[in-house]
Amino acid sequence: MIEPVYNFTLPSIGGDMTLEGRLYHPPDLSKGLCGGSASLKGAILAHPYAPLGGCFDDHVVLSLANTMLSAGFIVGTFNFRGAGNSKGKTTWSGRAETEDYTTFIGFMMHYLHQLKQSDLRQSKPSDSAEAHELPGLRLLLGGYSYGSLVLARLPPVSAIVARFERALEGTASWETMLRASSFAHQTLQTLEDTSSQPASRGRNWKPEDATSDSPKRAKASPVVVGGEETEPMTRRHSRDSKRSADLVRVSAAGVARRILPRVRRSSDLGEHSRWNGEHGEHGGTATGHGMHLLVPVNVSYLIASPVVLPFTTLLCPPGPPSVALSVSKSSAANGTSGSLFLQHPTLAVFGTTDSFTSSRRLRSWAEKQAQLSKASSFRWRQVGGAGHFWTEDGAMRALQAEVADWLSVVL
Repeated sequence: MIEPVYNFTLPSIGGDMTLEGRLYHPPDLSKGLCGGSASLKGAILAHPYAPLGGCFDDHVVLSLANTMLSAGFIVGTFNFRGAGNSKGKTTWSGRAETEDYTTFIGFMMHYLHQLKQSDLRQSKPSDSAEAHELPGLRLLLGGYSYGSLVLARLPPVSAIVARFERALEGTASWETMLRASSFAHQTLQTLEDTSSQPASRGRNWKPEDATSDSPKRAKASPVVVGGEETEPMTRRHSRDSKRSADLVRVSAAGVARRILPRVRRSSDLGEHSRWNGEHGEHGGTATGHGMHLLVPVNVSYLIASPVVLPFTTLLCPPGPPSVALSVSKSSAANGTSGSLFLQHPTLAVFGTTDSFTSSRRLRSWAEKQAQLSKASSFRWRQVGGAGHFWTEDGAMRALQAEVADWLSVVL
């Protein structure tokens, strides 16, 4: 069984709900941090529907994580609200879960960015041309079953990065980046401390290994981090500001004319913060120390056992485009959520005996995506005899093989 390096919590940018997260390191992490000679790769995997038992301990999620680790990815998994020990409840529309996924993308991007930034400082390119040629970051976003529905609702990664670039001190976005920076610092310190050791600690070394005095210590449990990085007063100010803004919006229709300008200012803040700051969070101090990426980011998508129409409308009512059969050429050209699978390298894998969506419907959906995709970036595979849960004899091995083969092509 694979073991995470970090077990931790993050505040979702959608309502400040506490989410559980895990971070896994590949056995050859140092190869992605060797003076800019290789791309640093990160992957995030989203789990199935929580009310049906879905969480980051799902066997399909763990198996895919293992495949990603073998391919050299830093892998992150998390529990949506209402799953595991994450706070809140699963939503019917899936919109709040999109904010949860966005939070973890911000965390992963900042973590990779901090590691790569240290790598770029060590490489010291002689000119800007060399810097431009340095490999960037690779980010793979994945979802299994219900996780694929949330995945399809995500905005472009560039919009997510821009949102975190404008994070205000004390907000959930700010706290997320602080946690990522803290972990990156621990990781870099451990790599530095262990680089002179003659023998490897093994695949899943942990930050405490740097000060380990015995083999037994080196096999200690993963680092568990809860609480928050930000000072309590700063975080409290952010939450209080959010509640105040919510109260103003609720009572706006009945307030007197003399305080309407005040309501308008609050409304303007809320509209401006939809993607540029915190969704529904106001207050805090803009410090200019948000996420500013120095290298390009190559994004790809993995969809395992996608859930498409008509089951989609039962589990996730129509809203922003989801994994459906209706993605048009115009939406694909605009690069909006729901069409990103057509703009970036994407693999969809499903079985011929899926219990939620018929084999014929899945094939029809996949063929249409492949036809609409830019430069044939959409690839799909159907595994004979495999069901939605991949428990049939040989099904999981087939799924992992298809993913590993695709990774060897897109990396």
